[in-house]
Amino acid sequence: MWRLEQPLTVHQLACHAALSRRTFIRRFGEETGMPPVRWLTLQRVLVTRRLLETSDWSVERIAAASGLGTADDFRIGFRRETGSLPGDYRRRHRLAADVRG
Repeated sequence: MWRLEQPLTVHQLACHAALSRRTFIRRFGEETGMPPVRWLTLQRVLVTRRLLETSDWSVERIAAASGLGTADDFRIGFRRETGSLPGDYRRRHRLAADVRG
């Protein structure tokens, strides 16, 4: 199983799949409809969303745990993918959980 908090390259993924880099990228795109790096970013954002919803971890700790880099990189990437800053996302989803609970 991959550890998303660690740096992963397309080369490493291709080697793991026992394919050339080019073949891996092509097949990955055929199967998922997106490039490997985009898929990896989306998986990391899913991890961050769960952590924002369920933990009190700082943005710095979530960034490190998800592999999205620094807190600034995390904020930029998270906003690009979700349209929301991490703090706003956390507040919105915490409020929704409070209303449900």
